[in-house]
Amino acid sequence: MKVNDSVENYVNKNTLDSEQVKPEQEGHQEKSSLKYMVLILACLLMFGNNYSFDNPQALQRQLTEDLNISISKYNLLYTAFSFPNIFLTLIGGVIIDVLGIRVAILGFSAIVVIAQTIIAFGGLFKSFWIMLAGRVLFGSASESLLIAQTAMIGKWFRGKELSTAIGYIMTMPEIASAANSFVTPTIYDHFNGLTYPLFFSVFLCFLSFICGVLLCILDKKNDRKQKELLFVYKDNVSEKSEQIEKVSFKDIKSLNGTFWILILICTIAMGSYVPFLDDANDFLQEKFEFSYIQSGRILTLTYLAAAITSPFLGPYVDKVGKRRLFILVTCIFFSFTHFLFGYMKQGYHDQPNWFSIIPLITLGMSYSLYCCVLIPSVQYVVQQRVIGTAFGILGMFTSTSMALFPILAGYIVEKATNKQEGYSTVGFFYSGVSVFGIIFTISLYFFDKQSSIILDFVNPENPSQEEQTILKNIKQQNNEQLGVFEDIDDDLLKMEGEENDEEEFPKDEAFWEKNQRFLVSSKGFSTPKLAANKAVQERTGSLYY
Repeated sequence: MKVNDSVENYVNKNTLDSEQVKPEQEGHQEKSSLKYMVLILACLLMFGNNYSFDNPQALQRQLTEDLNISISKYNLLYTAFSFPNIFLTLIGGVIIDVLGIRVAILGFSAIVVIAQTIIAFGGLFKSFWIMLAGRVLFGSASESLLIAQTAMIGKWFRGKELSTAIGYIMTMPEIASAANSFVTPTIYDHFNGLTYPLFFSVFLCFLSFICGVLLCILDKKNDRKQKELLFVYKDNVSEKSEQIEKVSFKDIKSLNGTFWILILICTIAMGSYVPFLDDANDFLQEKFEFSYIQSGRILTLTYLAAAITSPFLGPYVDKVGKRRLFILVTCIFFSFTHFLFGYMKQGYHDQPNWFSIIPLITLGMSYSLYCCVLIPSVQYVVQQRVIGTAFGILGMFTSTSMALFPILAGYIVEKATNKQEGYSTVGFFYSGVSVFGIIFTISLYFFDKQSSIILDFVNPENPSQEEQTILKNIKQQNNEQLGVFEDIDDDLLKMEGEENDEEEFPKDEAFWEKNQRFLVSSKGFSTPKLAANKAVQERTGSLYY
């Protein structure tokens, strides 16, 4: 897909949103206040989900003891969460594109509540298999809910606002995960059982569902109001909207090389973040000799680091652009952080190694960069009308890594002579995986430059004059290398045929020299003028001269 076309088509779907704002400038302040409300509700939408997702991590030692399961079996709770999404997130993305964002948010958030209830009953009856079944259902809805949330944010926040909004959106889940690491072990200690901490998660999921309902009500009311204004403003918008909303699997073919490279980078980044944290509680206890209470509280630093830095990184990236550079920094941070986890020594004389706090903080900062840079970058390189499908593909790939990496990590630990050695190897394993992310990021500078260059623009959807010139030059260079000459004067092949008879066309030597290679190479005529005459006649029925 051509970059100019990509940018144009990406804005096309949201042209409806743009046109919804244009005719009612007097309602701008009201729109801004609605945006803040939407942002808050969208943040709270995933709070219960993220709090519940990391319940096993906060109770890792307790689960293995109360349910009498091994580390590998414990990791199945996370594999069961991620494995269905290898297939279902793509379907979820299509559901979002076809049925709409609001239907997806209500449906998936309701399933999350039901799934967490099943998990809580598994803890009540101390049944690993009931919990595992609940995690499968939980995972099936959770990732699709995240896609729906991202699509909703993409609908309300465009251009330079997007990374800022994503930064705030990603703050709340990290706060939820931090709260889980701190609160869940405390509740377990107070009641001495799995039941109460797990049912507390059900309560939080239900509150998030209520926030989802309120979010959908606001979005629907806003859509209804905009449609009323649009009916007065432009009669053909509804027809345009219907045309835009049609989505098919054929649209996957339109996804360019930059999109697929970003997908691979996201897969590696998530694969080295989430699966590591799945075992982080036991990791800190076994390698760095923290108690399980200390481990839960120390882990909050990772989530808090992500939550604190995201609101600042998002606006900064929106201000300076240079997203390819930030993506490279993200991958380097991930690799360096996991190297420290593998290299650092265990505690001394029964005292924890408090220096392990350093990589825990940098891990949170790495994830913050991922959220503020990589996720918005994916939205910038695809058409808005297939954004759900695109994120479905992203979920499919990241779910694959999140399903496989916990199994590999558990295998490494169990095959080692002791857990300390095993967890050190796990750190080096994740560091090595992150190196591939660095390689893929560097490839963005050499392969598919025409598409990836827009990531460096401050506002990829509305490039400045200077950025448009850069884009045009890169496109021309690529076309010349391929022997394709598309970047020619608009006067040569007038798309608006009805204007050709009246227009005065330039015929100076500079004009013919500029377009000569296209005319001869593309059309196969012996002279440029003959080619131009034939080409214009084919398009408009009138002669060039």
